[in-house]
Amino acid sequence: MDYFGLLQDNYKIKLNDQQKEAVTHVSGPALVLAGPGSGKTTVITARTAYLIMDKGVDPDSILTLTFNRAAKNEMEHRFQRIFGKDIGKKPQFSTIHSFCNMVVRDYEFKQGRRLKRIEGDEASGDSKRKILRSIHQTINNRNINDDEMENLINEIGLVKNKMIRNLEDNGSGIKNFAMVFNAYEDYKKSHYCMDFDDMLTFAYAILNKCPDILSFYINKYKFLQVDEGQDLSKIQFEVLKLLMKRTEKNIFFVADDDQSIYGFRGAEPQYILDIKSQYSGCNFYKLENNYRSSQNIVEISSKFIKSNKDRFNKDHRTLNVKKKDPFIVKVVNDVDQMDFLKNTLKEKMNSNEVKEIAVLYRNNLSSIVILDILDRCNLSVKIKQNKLFFFKHWVVQDVMAFLKFSLDQTDIDSFSRIYYKMNRYISKTMLEQAIYQGYSDSVIDGIIKSGEVKPFQMSTLKGLKSEFRQLSKKTPLEALKYIEFYFNYFDSVEDYCENTGLSFDYLYGLFGILKALAEKCDTVPEFLERFSELELIIENPKPLKPGKHVTLTTLHSSKGLEYDCVIMVDLVNSEIPGKRALDQSSKKNENALLEEERRLFYVGMTRAKSLLYLVVPQIKNGVEEKRSIFVDEVSGIMNLKTLDVLGEGVIVYHKKFGRGVITTVNELGVRTVLEINFGGKLRKVDFDTCIQKGLLVID
Repeated sequence: MDYFGLLQDNYKIKLNDQQKEAVTHVSGPALVLAGPGSGKTTVITARTAYLIMDKGVDPDSILTLTFNRAAKNEMEHRFQRIFGKDIGKKPQFSTIHSFCNMVVRDYEFKQGRRLKRIEGDEASGDSKRKILRSIHQTINNRNINDDEMENLINEIGLVKNKMIRNLEDNGSGIKNFAMVFNAYEDYKKSHYCMDFDDMLTFAYAILNKCPDILSFYINKYKFLQVDEGQDLSKIQFEVLKLLMKRTEKNIFFVADDDQSIYGFRGAEPQYILDIKSQYSGCNFYKLENNYRSSQNIVEISSKFIKSNKDRFNKDHRTLNVKKKDPFIVKVVNDVDQMDFLKNTLKEKMNSNEVKEIAVLYRNNLSSIVILDILDRCNLSVKIKQNKLFFFKHWVVQDVMAFLKFSLDQTDIDSFSRIYYKMNRYISKTMLEQAIYQGYSDSVIDGIIKSGEVKPFQMSTLKGLKSEFRQLSKKTPLEALKYIEFYFNYFDSVEDYCENTGLSFDYLYGLFGILKALAEKCDTVPEFLERFSELELIIENPKPLKPGKHVTLTTLHSSKGLEYDCVIMVDLVNSEIPGKRALDQSSKKNENALLEEERRLFYVGMTRAKSLLYLVVPQIKNGVEEKRSIFVDEVSGIMNLKTLDVLGEGVIVYHKKFGRGVITTVNELGVRTVLEINFGGKLRKVDFDTCIQKGLLVID
């Protein structure tokens, strides 16, 4: 029996022709372009078994690298579950970081000295964050907040992954970044420490400088398989090149350039796009059959991603039946968006056609208001969460301090946070004297009695006591508006942003979340209590109830997952593709970031099996927003999504040229050019450009 007959009869695995071609690749470099839902994990595990069972390759000589522990475990468990009983020795599956750490361990053993790993152990005195916090304080003479710390850590990782040499031009926006970076590197060197990113750079240096260690790995692993190859950074790609310093470069990349979405981590799909220049004679295989999504979603998402120019051309298809086109849902504001979400999710949770449901968003912060609404509806929720600093953020804590002080005017801790941030001209000396003098009813009484108050300030301070009493009696939303417009809190925030380079829009967005939460509360105490409840729910999620649940996740974290119903929310330009991507594209004609954002949108669309909702609020945080250009593109595709409706005689409307009649449809390679008669004048228009810019619809 041939191998594929064995697969089907003994292991119940039936491969299509494209998959078979990839699985039977043995020698030399190969790139498998694996579209969404195309069975790439099946191909990798089946090829591993093929090498061992059909070609007699020693399992110890096969190394399969993935990018995260979950993917590694899934692949390893699947291989063992299917083939483990028939294959004695287990081939190695590893994350790239774990493999590099193994190289470092070999070097440590050779040198007789261990390096201290400082990543993740926050309780340790040598934790990465504590070290960086101390260094930043010494160099910049001020404390670093959580947002800035996350940005600093990301920038350090970017420098390592992209192997950047000129730190002065890295554009991080972090004050004295080069000095902080170099001081951090010096600290680790002198204290024999290493962090997560160092695993890559140290392994690369060791493999370059220790020919015996490099030779060991070259001789051990004769077959290298790399999953998610589009996510390779420069340093990772260079490590792989060292491992392939052999005559027979048996490296097998599985990748999808259309799903490269980790540029902020240093991932560069260009390494995959330029694979021929790196590995001559590289064989190409395409997995274009989508087993996941309905025909509608496959056709529309495939047309959508073709607006990107820097990519391999693919023709995605599916044998799945036609169902419903994506729903573009226009809502007025945040409140309407939440109402739509609540009602739709209730309906889907009670529907037999839907088992798995996900709400996807660009920004992690979107999860807070969504969680609040769904928890109030008693829906079971699973949150796939990255670090979320919202509840401890200084802006949020400032606002909470205003509210807490309104309820208890003896709360010196709350008042100490805000006394100089509300445009009432209270000095630090005045506060210190108040604490020294003592007070019973209100801290403000202590200030009045301190002797530091000038006559013209007396009425202001007495009025301030009354303002806080009134604040405690307002609805939470009214109280927040008072803090904004009468205490002028955001004047101090704007000043801070001007001095530090932080984004005011981002900080004001945090306030928008508080306002959205406040909408559902009647009193200030109720609002404060709900705030604390949500913090606990996010830090310690409630156990899932039996039956269905809703998954909340960012677009980035949704990659590799699938759901019957997907709802993508907050689809406005400021969220996706974002101001930076739009500015680079329009002002500098640089489309790399815009194309990555389009890939991210594509990842979100292709998570859906049957139902896809694209939700567009017209107003967010009280500000009118433009809907995402990607929604415009999808809308255009749905208006003209198949060449069947673009035949001769079809009447269309062009935003610039008006009403016209299609006379000819020309397929020119991957492009489609329409000849249209506009009132007697024949014009040629590029179909893809019209869709991308929302210029053309069926009349």
